[in-house]
Amino acid sequence: MPLTPTGFGPSRSRRRGRGRRGLLAAGLVLVLVAVGGGLTYWLKERSDARAADRAVVSVAAAYLEAWKALTIAPSAAEESDTAAGGTGAAAGGTAAGGTAAGGTAAAAGGTAAGGTAAAAGGTGGGDAAAGQARARAGAAVSAVSVDGDVPVATLVGLMSDVHDRLSVTRAEFVAGKAARSGASATVPYTATLTLAGFTEPLTYSGSLGLTRAGGDTWKVRAAPSSVHPDLKPGLHLDRTDSTGKRGALLDVNGRPMDTNPELAGNLIGRIDPASGLQRVYDSRLRPQGGSVVVRTDGNETVKTLKAYPSSDGEAIRTTINLDVQRAAEAALGTAAQPNGALVAIDTRTGGVLAVVNRPINGYGRAVRGSYPPGSTFKIVTATAALMNGKTADTPLDCTEKVSIGGREFQNAEAEQFGMIPFRTAFAKSCNTAFIRLEQSLPDGALEQAAKLYGFDDVEPLPIASVGGSFPTPRDDVEAAAASIGQGRVAASPLQMASVAAAVASGTWRQPFVVGEAPRSNALPAQALGPLRDFMRAVVTEGTAAGVPMPGEVGGKTGTAEYGNGNPPPTHGWFVGYRGDIAVATVIEDGGFGAESAAPVVSKFFTALDGGQITAPAAAG
Repeated sequence: MPLTPTGFGPSRSRRRGRGRRGLLAAGLVLVLVAVGGGLTYWLKERSDARAADRAVVSVAAAYLEAWKALTIAPSAAEESDTAAGGTGAAAGGTAAGGTAAGGTAAAAGGTAAGGTAAAAGGTGGGDAAAGQARARAGAAVSAVSVDGDVPVATLVGLMSDVHDRLSVTRAEFVAGKAARSGASATVPYTATLTLAGFTEPLTYSGSLGLTRAGGDTWKVRAAPSSVHPDLKPGLHLDRTDSTGKRGALLDVNGRPMDTNPELAGNLIGRIDPASGLQRVYDSRLRPQGGSVVVRTDGNETVKTLKAYPSSDGEAIRTTINLDVQRAAEAALGTAAQPNGALVAIDTRTGGVLAVVNRPINGYGRAVRGSYPPGSTFKIVTATAALMNGKTADTPLDCTEKVSIGGREFQNAEAEQFGMIPFRTAFAKSCNTAFIRLEQSLPDGALEQAAKLYGFDDVEPLPIASVGGSFPTPRDDVEAAAASIGQGRVAASPLQMASVAAAVASGTWRQPFVVGEAPRSNALPAQALGPLRDFMRAVVTEGTAAGVPMPGEVGGKTGTAEYGNGNPPPTHGWFVGYRGDIAVATVIEDGGFGAESAAPVVSKFFTALDGGQITAPAAAG
């Protein structure tokens, strides 16, 4: 080997060392790249898995929430209140208004309908609302489900069926920890269903099966077992009846009311399909206990899931007084016209004492009829005036006619009394004086007084019912019409009885039949003395002076125009009170209230006193 200038040969071991280090470095790079790639892959896998887990949990949560909504969505039978057994909407309008003279007032604005008044509720609206609620909940279930053991539509129907058969009033579903493997996943859950009439909820555990439905989308597989682990195609959950007795609806003295046809048809209602108070208080009236079972489509019980001890349903005492009810029925039966209504209220509490319709057990005009109140609304107008500084002696001009905003209003039968005190204008029911009175009040004064008496469109009773409506007048003409209870003002006999009761007691109370008044408004003290004196004057020297009233009755007559004609047809009204009982009567197409409605109230109080009353002789 040649020598180098130094005399030594080149070192091969150094070159080999440098080569090994390069190889090691390259290897290390390759290892790091491999490890980095694996870590990235692992991290991505981990991220994808977490995303999939979150998707599973999210879908399961949405499914359970939609299932809950569907399980507690009302059925058509629950949502629809056929007015305590009535037949739904009758023909007629909501707040009449004519334009011609006649009757007690010339009304401005609005349209009218004669005969029967408009009903609130009926079966159509309830069925539609229930159907829409179920449709929305069913669509939400369908959105996160896919066909499995059964089609999704069958699953949705099964969920609704659980509500209907078990009478579910509340549902809670709590999801457990999800478990996922590839394209499948399971989510356990705990269900707690509160069932009407059962002392304890039905609680059970189940499991949802989910599947990947493409991409990152997960769906719950439709299966009866997801609703309850003991269900499979051809089976459903059901409940057995209690061996106890259904509770009774009682009058204020503890007497059963279902023997009274009028109350049975227009207040108590039916058990199946549920309506009226039977529907409202079903959970308290129905006997408690029974069992939850699994049944075949042939109604064969295959398993009992939970048994509950049986007990009788609760007896519920109402405010109705059968003695007052019978007196009211007898009195209304003497009316000269075939259609009308009477409501009596306890002035001390606001509790309804009697509800009567004519024809008996016909359309429920007493609580669902909506009529222009006519001059009975002058109680409200007088309240507004007394709240704003007017007194019983305030002079008012009672001319034959008055023109407001180009519209002419006039008194019945062209009456005119000239300048008279406020008290006399009320007793004589002078329209032109009251219209001028309203025009002198601050803006909004009449509306404020109307709200004190509950004219706010609130449904008073838990069954289909109508209160009072006072739309804000759009101009002076509407304000003038409203001051005499015409135009767009509307009220039921129930509402006007509460107005009379408010004057008697000093507090307006929302009418009720079970429990206590939901709300109340104290009337201003400065108005009460004059109002009571005014209403007594109506009976002693005013429009009702020709009707002999037993005892110390205070009241107000009303003649309410509706529809078209010259003059328009009119309904007759009388509202008043004696002692602890307030009353309102409307006689459809009765003309003057003093001639049609006031005599009915006179006979009502006579019957309450034990006196004999007779109906008018039949024509022909």
